[in-house]
Amino acid sequence: MTSVPDDGPPPAGVPVAVLVATLLAAFGTIPALMGVTSDSITVGAIYSSAWLVFGFGAAVLLDRDPHDRVGRVFAGLSLTPLAVVGVSVVVSGVGWGSLTRVWTAIGWPVVAVVLAAVAWAVDLAVDRMSRRRLVWLVVLSAALFAAVIATRFLAGPVQAAMTAMLGLWTFAAVATRLVLARQFRPLDEPLVDLVLALGPFLLGGVAGLLTQWLTERVDLPWAQPSTVFVAVVVVTLAWPLSRWLRASFLQQRYGRGVLTPDDVAAITAGLHADADPRELLGQAAAMVSAASGQEAVTIILGADEPDEPSDDGRLVHHPLVVAGDRVGTLSVRSRHREGPESRQAHTVVQLIPTVALVARAVQLAVEADHARQDVARERDAERARILGDLHDGVGPVLAGMSMRVQAELRAAPTPLLRALADELADCRGDLRRIVAGLTPSALHDGDLAGALSALVDSFGAQSRTIALDTDLDRELPPEVTVAVYRSVAEGITNALRHGAADEIHVSVRCRADPGERISARVEVRDHGRGGLVVPGVGLTSLRRRAEQLGGRLQVENLQPHGVRLHVEIPVVSA
Repeated sequence: MTSVPDDGPPPAGVPVAVLVATLLAAFGTIPALMGVTSDSITVGAIYSSAWLVFGFGAAVLLDRDPHDRVGRVFAGLSLTPLAVVGVSVVVSGVGWGSLTRVWTAIGWPVVAVVLAAVAWAVDLAVDRMSRRRLVWLVVLSAALFAAVIATRFLAGPVQAAMTAMLGLWTFAAVATRLVLARQFRPLDEPLVDLVLALGPFLLGGVAGLLTQWLTERVDLPWAQPSTVFVAVVVVTLAWPLSRWLRASFLQQRYGRGVLTPDDVAAITAGLHADADPRELLGQAAAMVSAASGQEAVTIILGADEPDEPSDDGRLVHHPLVVAGDRVGTLSVRSRHREGPESRQAHTVVQLIPTVALVARAVQLAVEADHARQDVARERDAERARILGDLHDGVGPVLAGMSMRVQAELRAAPTPLLRALADELADCRGDLRRIVAGLTPSALHDGDLAGALSALVDSFGAQSRTIALDTDLDRELPPEVTVAVYRSVAEGITNALRHGAADEIHVSVRCRADPGERISARVEVRDHGRGGLVVPGVGLTSLRRRAEQLGGRLQVENLQPHGVRLHVEIPVVSA
């Protein structure tokens, strides 16, 4: 039996009930003191001294609560010796011999009345802890009454008196602790502890008996030392097994009780650039469930109360607070209909600060992700504005200049006009590609593979040097789709313009790999002249966009020649 006493706050002064209980206990000791003679202690004195401890118990209980019913009953029980003295005077007259005869006759019925009075005084609630308290009181009362009855009929009066005295002392002390306690272990755990504690010795005894039987059958020397040796060895080896079984039993019921370094490593293993911070909540909840032995644990972000009320006893909501702000809720569902055991609740309370920090970290990560998406949307809006300026301003001007140069070229062709016409045509082509890169109209129907194929074809005669490979098993979010499209366009443009590549391989993939986060991967590999890659406006803008979406961009030289552009962007939602 394990219990946690609840002493409550210290009293401001000594309650009157405590003083009364102390005085009653003092009066109750008078018969015991008067029963001590110079040469012996009478049976009446032994019985009378058994009730002093009830006065002490009454003082402790009434000090906590002056209206405690058990405390008042204990105070009344401390006057039992005076009541018996009065009975002996009425029945047998004055004298310690008559008191001894009365105690010998009514000792065990008095004990039975005491147990009934204590049972009546205990507040019988219907909760789990009250039921356990009642069971322990019943077990204690049965043991005391059985001991008193056995010694009353199997031993002499003195032995019966001594048994009653020691039993009542023990009963009063343990009952006081039971009344003060608010938490009790499940009733089967002490039995498990007893069985596992006695198990090694039982196995040792069985092994010793078998050894003795074998040595006697084969007539071996040193039979008795061999028996003792085998028994000791078996007990020594079985004791660690018993401890392991007990630890396994408690872990199965209550969980591990703590977060181990391996648990922390498992929670933080996903903290990398491509990780979804929401996955961290599920990992932390699973660790809390394993540590506390709960049926289910859920972590909910936000300052609001959960929609599901905790009125069924099994579900308990714990607020997660960091620096005075509520960042979420830890919802714990117990296997037992009356809620978690005290040991489980204590484990959860210890883990709440760690879980609160995890929830705050996830909340900050989600807010940062939303901020990146907002920046991406603002950038798209700015690009759309630039597109309008180019389309409505620069585009018509270049078209007009091109038409005038073509007209003049037809009227009076010269090498200068021909070169100027070619340069204007190249400028208009570059402008069209820039406009397509800002807001690709080919993506309006959501067909990324088709848009990439059209993009490759837009590079004219050079398209025969470009090999496109797409493997998409899902529809990508709009911002990721645009980033993939621009990555391919930038990679091909750089390979043709700066690398003079005659062969380009483009790979676009998005497939869920087991155990990994879903990401869109773009790779543009050319076999051009290679060399030092100096990031320009295009690559710098592309890298910034990938980082805003939680991804990364890498550009590296290949051996013996060529350049590889690799972009990886996590897919948060599809």
